[in-house]
Formats: sequence, structure tokens, C-alpha cells
Amino acid sequence: MSPPPELRHVAMIGPDLAAQGGISSVARALLDSPELAGVKVDYVGTMREGNALPKAARIALRQARFVSRLAQGWRPQLFHVHLSWFSSFYRKLPYIQEARLTGAPVLVHVHTPDLAAFWGANRLHAAAMTAVFSQVDRCVVLSQAMARQIRELTQDHPGLRLEVLYNPVLLEALACPPRADRPDPQVLFMGEIGQRKGAWDLLEAIPRVLARAPKARFRFCGNGEADALRARVQAAGLGASVEVSGWVAGDDKLRAYAEADVLCLPSYQEGLPMSILEAMGAGLPVVATPIAGVPEAVLPGETGALVAPGDVPALADALTALLLDPGARRRQGAAGRRLAEDRFDVDTVTRQLRQIWTAVLVERA
Repeated sequence: MSPPPELRHVAMIGPDLAAQGGISSVARALLDSPELAGVKVDYVGTMREGNALPKAARIALRQARFVSRLAQGWRPQLFHVHLSWFSSFYRKLPYIQEARLTGAPVLVHVHTPDLAAFWGANRLHAAAMTAVFSQVDRCVVLSQAMARQIRELTQDHPGLRLEVLYNPVLLEALACPPRADRPDPQVLFMGEIGQRKGAWDLLEAIPRVLARAPKARFRFCGNGEADALRARVQAAGLGASVEVSGWVAGDDKLRAYAEADVLCLPSYQEGLPMSILEAMGAGLPVVATPIAGVPEAVLPGETGALVAPGDVPALADALTALLLDPGARRRQGAAGRRLAEDRFDVDTVTRQLRQIWTAVLVERA
């Protein structure tokens, strides 16, 4: 019997590593892990943020470069393609088909925040997703909930090969300081500011929280509709209690977690949010919504609280309960850190990814 193939060379395809957003954060964390030592990973960035016309030109140029490299004989052992929905999904379709033409295994890593919404938008989406998911060697998803949803949407298509891989968190970089019982505890929102992540619901809940916890403070960090949020904060007379920081990254993001007492992300659509996992790594309890993979991280009464999307009174009650109970915040924050260490640590997740890659190569040998 011949020895199993050695994993040496992988192409990973996704948005630019410097781009804002969860997929880039995931890719950076995976690529930086020592668990990929000895494996050459060529990262192919398909998109960089910018104005529409220059952005479209860059997308076309990068696709042409990819085809040119393949034509010149570039042959990774395996292709790993990160994709989301709408433009991200269709932007990756040529890469997937071109990679398949080389004969090498292809994996798709699905980060779609609401599969059912994309699937049901029209029949083209459903047909295209079914074709992709059933043709590739593996479909990597972010949670058990997403795996169940894909099986249901595809009616358990016989060609479907699913693997669950949780998003990775670089726990070493996240300070988990003992948090004093401050009189002015801070709620942190970390994510794209807008309706999808529930930013307006949190803003609406703030006066209800301040009525019972008047010294509480709220900080919004993220891209999106930051200017619109600032205007709403001023119009509501909440400027003394609410700070809108906009996008933060690097050390500024780490400080934001370290200075907070609770993370709140009351989203309507999600996969498995990096900000929730990072907050757990920083020892914060989390108030979120029970959608997609979130309940696999936020365990009610253990690592935080879950409220229905759009239920502003319940959101205010959950936040107030934690803000008024420092002991509960400490217990749930510590439990969240332990769960992050066990389930979401970057080296654990990257080791699992390497095992998936190797298993696919063995099957093809």
C-alpha cells in the first residue's frame, strides 16, 4: 500500500486579507497559525474595497491573473474557496469551476449570513448553490446549525459532503483582565453598523436600560452606517452615554474588548460572528440573538443571554440584568473564555482544517 499523500501546497481564495469583515479575519487567523507549518498556502485575493468602477476592474483583473497562473502550470494540491452570498458567491463561481478543471480537490468555505434568504431570493440562487455544494469535494460550514440548514435546503443531496469548522479566535492576543465592579459598566457593539446586525435595536433599547442603570455606557465599533448612527444618537439626546467609534482594528479593537463589560450583537442575520467569539475570548458575557451558529457559542445563563431578533424590551431586560449584576458578568465571562479555549481556539480550529485537507487528498490518492 502506498503512503498517504503529504500535504504541501494549498491555494486559498477569498477577499483581500486587509479587507474589513469576518471572512478576512478568519483567513488571517488560519494563515498565521503554527498548525500550518510545512504547508505552502498561496492566498488569492479576489476583491478589495473601493468605489464601484475601480473595484469591478480589480475583480476582473484578478480573475484574469488567476486564469493566467493556471495556464502557466501553477498547480496547488488543493483549492480552498471562501464565499458568502450574492456578489461574493457569484464572484467565486469562476474560481471554483476553473480550479475544478485542474483535477485538484476543491473545498468551499461557506460564510453566508442567511442561507435561507439567499436560497429563496430566486431559483437561480438555489440551483447554483446546489450545484456548487454537490460538485466540490467538501463544503465547510461554520456551525452545526448551518450544516442542518444546508441538508434541509438541498433535500440531503447525495453528492453533499459537509464538514463543520468553527471560526477561529486568536486567544493569546485577547486580554482577559479581571474587571472591577465599575459604577459605569460599558456595553460594546462590535460589527457592521446597520439593521442586519441589530444596531438600531440596541440604540432603541438604550433609554430603557438607562432608566434602570443610569450610569451605563455604550460604545459602537464597526463599519457601515456610523454617521447615521451618530446623528440618531444626537437626535435622541444620548450623546453623554453613547460613543460611536466607527471601524476599529488591531490594538484599538483589543482595547475595546478589554475596556468593555458586556458585548451586545442583536443581529437578524449571521453565520458565526467573529466579534462574539473574540468577546468570549476576552472574558465578556454576550447578549445576542439565537440565529445560525450563535447558540453554539452563547449559552443562556452560562456565557450570556439570547433574545429574539427585534425584541427591544427583552434586549433591554437582558442587558440591564447583566449591568446590575457584576457577579453574573464575571461568571458568564469566565465560562465564555473556557468555551472559547475548548471550541474556538485558532490552533485547534486550524488543526481540524489541516485534517480536513489531508483527508480529501487521501480520498483522491
